[in-house]
Amino acid sequence: MLSIARNQFYEIAYSAERNRLYFRIDGYWKSPEVVPSYLSDWKNALALTKPSFTLLADFRNMVTHPSSVKALHHEVAEGLAKSGISSLAEVSPSDKIAVLQTGSVAKDAKISHIKVTDIVLGEHILDKLS
Repeated sequence: MLSIARNQFYEIAYSAERNRLYFRIDGYWKSPEVVPSYLSDWKNALALTKPSFTLLADFRNMVTHPSSVKALHHEVAEGLAKSGISSLAEVSPSDKIAVLQTGSVAKDAKISHIKVTDIVLGEHILDKLS
């Protein structure tokens, strides 16, 4: 597993063996300025993937983000779609508004996504779909 970015707000990693990105969001991001490398970190991550890659997203610790931050997530989702993502397994946040945010970002980008209850189940489902 290759770590692409890791900080107090998020982590992005890549498994070449599975052609899978791993993404975790932590806490509240008050503005895009608190994550200045977010888009470039995703660009670096997507450069490693092959077509039909999968993504396992851990949003359990995410708190609702303001619309300026949601716009960043939309930009990343568009990049995922253009780069050939095949499936996204999402471990949903406990914050109910954040659940709506994550679902709308994937839906707007037309990314096939599955909501799962935990990381192990998400990994298992993505392995079956790959």
